[in-house]
Amino acid sequence: MKRFSGILLAAAFSLSATGVVAQEYVIKFSHVVAPGTPKGKAADLFAKLVNERMKGKVHVEVFPNSQLYNDNKVMEAMRLSDSKTTGIMAAPSLSKFVKFSRTIQAFDIPYLFNDINDVHKLVDSPLMAKMTQPLERKGLKAISLWDNGMKVFSIRGDRPLKKVPDDFRGKKFRIQSSEVHAAMIKALGGVPQKLPFKEVYQALSQGVVDGQENAWSNVYSKKFYEVQDYITVSNHSYLGYMVVVSASFWNGLPDDIRKELTAIMAEATEANRRFAAEADKGDRARIEAAGKAKVVELTADELAQWRKAVSGVEGKFSKQIGRDLLKQIHDLLGH
Repeated sequence: MKRFSGILLAAAFSLSATGVVAQEYVIKFSHVVAPGTPKGKAADLFAKLVNERMKGKVHVEVFPNSQLYNDNKVMEAMRLSDSKTTGIMAAPSLSKFVKFSRTIQAFDIPYLFNDINDVHKLVDSPLMAKMTQPLERKGLKAISLWDNGMKVFSIRGDRPLKKVPDDFRGKKFRIQSSEVHAAMIKALGGVPQKLPFKEVYQALSQGVVDGQENAWSNVYSKKFYEVQDYITVSNHSYLGYMVVVSASFWNGLPDDIRKELTAIMAEATEANRRFAAEADKGDRARIEAAGKAKVVELTADELAQWRKAVSGVEGKFSKQIGRDLLKQIHDLLGH
């Protein structure tokens, strides 16, 4: 099966300059999550493989938990960077890229994907390169896409999120900086509130927001379940990350360096999918075993009501995303 990293990295490889390695290149990989998450583990694996196989040529340093930058600042740092020997790499959530390419909003559309396999159909298709191509004009080179997983909702209160809009009405939900997410929360009956990822636990514990949406690995690693009463298995949308690097740095690398990095990134991407699948099951089980937040499933009728409630969200953003592109995605997924 073709992988997104293979498609884009092959294209990226063909653009670069040739040259002889005169010194060791340094890549600073910044991300905002914990090392034990699917993204954190994939970043560590990428660094390990590069540092073992390319010793003396490339060295990767990983900075988790926003130690170096948050997702907004890291992209600005990449765009402004003009270093040919030190590159910044990051894997911000997909919603962070919407300001550079409106097509990326497709990933935020609720219930566009039935499951993670649907997501992979899109990511592994030629449509992905089309969706990310505008990023390079903004100084960012997209080289892969990593999974976290399908998202679930959590809430602090006396009842779970099952009936819409009743169970959402008047409740504040933390969202990423995404207009699609905001429209979805409103359609469900809630109040959206944008907050940086690192502020979510405190906001939940202090009642600044009542609930949030996230993949299982983030709910577990950041201990959101400790300050929430219920988790609803909604699987309403996808949480993924675009792996990007400074375009000027990447395109200036010697061909042989880029070729080796290409192969290693493909390995890390394959591993990330395994990590994410394992976390979906394992972290959910650990949360349930902790006994602090009750996990609830939606009945078929309840799920149908959720889908109906958010069915108009896609239409609100179809012009921005591109009606032709959305049709191609629906055709690809067999809708």
